[in-house]
Amino acid sequence: MVQETVKKGSWFERYIPFVARSPKMQVQWLETAFRKGMLSSQEITPYIKLLLAPENEQHPEAIKLLLKPLKTVVVEKMLLAADIYDTPKLFALIESPSLQQAVIALRKAPPPYEEAQFAVISKLFQAIHDCSDELLRQAAVEIKNSPAKPNHFDESYDRFQEIIEDEKFLSALYPKAKVKAKD
Repeated sequence: MVQETVKKGSWFERYIPFVARSPKMQVQWLETAFRKGMLSSQEITPYIKLLLAPENEQHPEAIKLLLKPLKTVVVEKMLLAADIYDTPKLFALIESPSLQQAVIALRKAPPPYEEAQFAVISKLFQAIHDCSDELLRQAAVEIKNSPAKPNHFDESYDRFQEIIEDEKFLSALYPKAKVKAKD
């Protein structure tokens, strides 16, 4: 009986607003929401945004540890539900991202009102590239061969590859130079 209480938590935890919950409770709530199918992806998007909010960004390793035991399907659903602005943050928190997760992230398209579309898409490419250059290459090949390829993909990917080549060239010329943090 005592273990059930510990496992389920306090009765009032069900009534605590999402923003008042700890990151651990937020991740548990998201996992339950996906498992039960109680909300659509669009309805879950704001909750993912709250999980990745600046106050939780102070402890990315803690959130990374909370995401680690989640099933791959739940993480993929989180990536699908996250908007294009939160996807790079979420992708960076995945310990060992899979090819399918990279493909899900790269299929996201910026909204039509976005003025700096390449900058938004570039952050997606950079998040995947930071995990593994090979993962980015494999995901790009899979998307290029897919009939559901986003319209912007070829141009954006080629442009990102040019930027990576330029960075390699500049780091070879100036090996002591430091790369400025990207935001």
